[in-house]
Amino acid sequence: MSLQEKPPSAALLVEGKALLDTALADGQVDVSYVAALADVFDRYFRERLAEYEASSGERAAFALVAVGGYGRRELCPASDIDVLVVFGGECPADAPELARFLFFPLWDLGVDLGHGVRTLDQCLTLARTDHQVLASLLDARFLAGDPGVHEGLAARLAADVFPARSADFALWLDAGNKERKASYGDAGAMLEPNLKNGLGGLRDAHQVRWLLALDAGRERDAVLLAPELAALAEDFRFVLTARMHLHRLCGRKNDKLYFEFQERVAEAMGFGPRGDRAGVERFLARLLRRMADIKALRLSAWPLLAGSLGALDLGAPAKALGGGVEFAPEGLRFAPGLSEEAAMEGLFDLLLACARTGRAPSHETLRRMRDIASAYARLAGVSPRTGRRLYDGLGAVMAADATGAAMDAVMATGLLRAALPEFARVEDIVAFDIYHVHPVGRHTLEAVRLLAGIRAGEPSRYKALLAGLPRPELVFWGLLLHDVGKGLGGGHAEKGAQLAEAMLARLAAPLEVRHAVAGLVREHLLLPETATGRDLADRDVVAGVAARVATVETLDMLTLIARCDGQATGPQAWTGWKESLIFELYDKVRAAIEQGRIFDAGDARIMLATRERVRELAGEGMEPEALERALLAMPPRYLVVESPETILVHLALLKELDAAEVEDRRMCPSARSARRGRDVAVLRHEALPEGDGFRLTVAARGVRALFATVCGALALYDLSIRDADVFVWEGGVTILSLRTANPPDVLYADEVFARVARAVRYAFSGKLFLAYRLAKKRESFLCAPAAANCPRTPPEVVLDDRASDLYTVLEVTCDDRVGLLYDIAHTLYELRLETHLAKVVTPAGRVRDVFYVRGPDGRRVEDPEQAAEIKAALLHRLADDLCAAH
Repeated sequence: MSLQEKPPSAALLVEGKALLDTALADGQVDVSYVAALADVFDRYFRERLAEYEASSGERAAFALVAVGGYGRRELCPASDIDVLVVFGGECPADAPELARFLFFPLWDLGVDLGHGVRTLDQCLTLARTDHQVLASLLDARFLAGDPGVHEGLAARLAADVFPARSADFALWLDAGNKERKASYGDAGAMLEPNLKNGLGGLRDAHQVRWLLALDAGRERDAVLLAPELAALAEDFRFVLTARMHLHRLCGRKNDKLYFEFQERVAEAMGFGPRGDRAGVERFLARLLRRMADIKALRLSAWPLLAGSLGALDLGAPAKALGGGVEFAPEGLRFAPGLSEEAAMEGLFDLLLACARTGRAPSHETLRRMRDIASAYARLAGVSPRTGRRLYDGLGAVMAADATGAAMDAVMATGLLRAALPEFARVEDIVAFDIYHVHPVGRHTLEAVRLLAGIRAGEPSRYKALLAGLPRPELVFWGLLLHDVGKGLGGGHAEKGAQLAEAMLARLAAPLEVRHAVAGLVREHLLLPETATGRDLADRDVVAGVAARVATVETLDMLTLIARCDGQATGPQAWTGWKESLIFELYDKVRAAIEQGRIFDAGDARIMLATRERVRELAGEGMEPEALERALLAMPPRYLVVESPETILVHLALLKELDAAEVEDRRMCPSARSARRGRDVAVLRHEALPEGDGFRLTVAARGVRALFATVCGALALYDLSIRDADVFVWEGGVTILSLRTANPPDVLYADEVFARVARAVRYAFSGKLFLAYRLAKKRESFLCAPAAANCPRTPPEVVLDDRASDLYTVLEVTCDDRVGLLYDIAHTLYELRLETHLAKVVTPAGRVRDVFYVRGPDGRRVEDPEQAAEIKAALLHRLADDLCAAH
């Protein structure tokens, strides 16, 4: 339909919406856009109805009513337009023609229209039986037509429906919130929140308004909630503004703030130009804080409002819990008549009741707790007795709070900021990446809750560690304070340790507690970073960790912190693979601390025992002379790291290699006459326990760029590498042992690994150019990485020739991409560096690869010029947009 063919009402709608959209895109209008857009549609319906009356010669005997978001005048650019045609009596025969007249122009314009043609009685019947309809009618707003019909509908709803259905409606909302959490999550603590339906989203604010609208005593309750409702209005306005810009930028209805839109929404809301990472983080911190506050108000106000509607018996007797605390229908509360001084003394009794029952304080009690928190804030810095009460009380609450309800109240009331003002600085810090799911405050509380859950949960290795601690409160305080150094310009563990000691001193904690907790904060990353980035077979690594940890008690606490911190960070931060590495490191460090040994019986004895066991297992299956030659060719680290059973598997693989080389010479006699089948490799794979990936073993002899080639072939078939050991035997044999993730379809793993083997063979023979194939794969939209829309950060390369006596440790941190490990490995090969160990951590798009390398002379890289060249070469290769053409 051309503009000339449109009815005047539709033409005005198109013109008005276009002007508004242009103004919004140009930054000339703020959240007032949503009401202005509703006005544009209001004008359309009034004008269109006038056109209908002019064409039919009849006055409207019905009312046009806006419902839902349109009724609330909260129209974002892609919102639905929900309209009812309501007749006071029976629907006339020409009602369908009327609907077509009113709505066809909107359908032609592509408007998402929700409409209905009903009688007043039908509206009432549906409102009695369908809570969704009742919710939409709570937002009903007269548009045009006969106002008497709308007034009659409103009066009948208020008299006949609302009083009878209010209690059930409140309970329906409460049950629906559980479904919302399962479907959309807790928006105030999510990486990509749903601005409308996530807990803390706009729907929470709608619920508070709906319950107030149904409340016969709404004026009294509105006065009671006045401060909170004023804050809710501001929070709601901010979230609605974000949703408005999100719709505009998406060009469609979308309420989930996906990562790719966060920069542009932040820019539109005035938090800095696109590319300003700090600006995006400020925006996200503000957004998540406001959404958390919206959810907190809905939770605290629900008992009060539901009680007013009869969904909760607020008159039921309360149960005394001791310490001046009662369990009442509206939540936990102080006993009536309790003095302010007694309430201050009983604050932690109430919080412990929260922890034990999982119930939150009542709305009025939360207000009182805020006043008590302010009093604590005034006294904590000048009264050692008050500080010590905070230290002891918070420690007891954290240990008991497996549900998280008590620490939520501690944060919501400001008590945490009162006790630890430094915590307020980091509470809302958000990392603009897809690794950290929560702001720092919510992450910290989640980590503490996980630790309390271990204490209250089923038997496990972690529970045994926690139960064995002589002072378990230390690990709780270590978790609570582990991130207080964030936002101070790097080195947050060291800076956090200094802050933790000062904070605990203000709380009058014992001196040994301050030192111990500061040590936990300083070293809270030691175990995960060492386990995932260092050679755990290196005695110097284990000895270095043991020296920093010093005691088994500290080792146990750091292990608990690593687990809870990792799990609270997000799904990418804690995996079964990472856990197994940490416990491997834990066992070795504990042995070093308790018995003064790094390995079970010293390296020399381990190697001798391994060789003897291999001889026993080999039996008559291998010629003694060949076996002895192989044992002598094995490097010391190989004999320490690998079990005799695994070594036997590798020896069998070498037999396959011999056969493959013979076959290679037979197939190409002229090219191979003077050498033993170079550039031939054999591969074997096996599934790891519990479906946690695969172990791929590659055997080759004198093969060039073996590690790089295998990395490229695995990337070609979407197999990511977690760690790799490269063992070079005397005589040129290389055993490459890799741990990979599962292929995309684990049911066809054998077929995938067969393709990998074929790709390796073709790459060696020149039939496959891996760099080209990987570049083409990266260009395919089907292979876009999950983090393609993450903020781009520059690569970093660090060389350390002091971390190991035998190797230079090379750490590469950069954004992930298809074929990245191949690029790095091939660059190291071109630099004539020999890779002996690789550990790969890819937390949601940001790769941290660690390589143990030696130069062509078999020694560490100690020449500064060579080290600088290695770093420059890697940074150059990592800056390429496509896999380099090697």
